[in-house]
Amino acid sequence: MKRNNVNLAAVGALAERAKVDRGAAKLTKRVEGTWSSRDGSPQFSATVAHGDRASFLQADMAVPFGGAGLAPDPLQYMLFGLAACYTATLVMIASLEGVELRDVKTVAENAVDTSRVLGLGEAPLVERVSVRVSVAADVDDARLARWAQAAREGCPFAFTVAHAVPLETRVERA
Repeated sequence: MKRNNVNLAAVGALAERAKVDRGAAKLTKRVEGTWSSRDGSPQFSATVAHGDRASFLQADMAVPFGGAGLAPDPLQYMLFGLAACYTATLVMIASLEGVELRDVKTVAENAVDTSRVLGLGEAPLVERVSVRVSVAADVDDARLARWAQAAREGCPFAFTVAHAVPLETRVERA
């Protein structure tokens, strides 16, 4: 059964598997990309597998940082990922509660101080990140607030932004 374009049977099946095997609730995602030094092309690209399909994504640094504006920049993809993940989590919660949503719109924004990248200071790179979701549904403000908190706690992307998640980086010889 689907509600709000969410496959509730799939969510239920995952929950049932995870009750028996906690490992079933764990996922690993991977993006493997390539930098292009060719003039006139976006600087970074990757083919990303999802389900039985794949999508070709491209990114270009913002124009002031040496890109040509040929594709979204990495921070725009970050905001897109946050908006999509938070919204999907909120819609899944509403759907599991049996609520029909007439309309859902999301705005994700950040405030960035690039001084550190330019060697001009030690200010935090990202000063603020915000997500605002507008929901048209027959629910009261208390339920909307509960959904907002549950989505903040249940969205992996929001969790990553709000908590110090270990980041491993390595640069190695090709």
